[in-house]
Amino acid sequence: GSLDVGLDILRIMQNIHVFVSRFSYNLNQQTFIERRPDRGSKNVRCINIRSIAASLKQHGLGVCDTTVNFTYQFLTQKFHIFS
Repeated sequence: GSLDVGLDILRIMQNIHVFVSRFSYNLNQQTFIERRPDRGSKNVRCINIRSIAASLKQHGLGVCDTTVNFTYQFLTQKFHIFS
C-alpha cells in the first residue's frame, strides 16, 4: 500500500535533522507545518495524526522503537552541543 496523506514517518526519522530545521509545530492544529519548503516547491507539506496513523498502519508498530531510537540519538547530539 501507499500513504494517502502526508509524509512517511520512516523518511522523517532518517532525515530528522532536515525535519527539525524545516518544520514548525502548530499547537492549535496539532500539526507540523513546513516553514521552509524546497526551492521551487509549490506546496507546503504537513504531518498530523492522520499521517502518523497511516504510516504506522503501513509499517507496523515495530517502527515506534526505531523512531524513538532515531529521536534519542538526535537529541543526544543536540544536547551534547550545550555541554
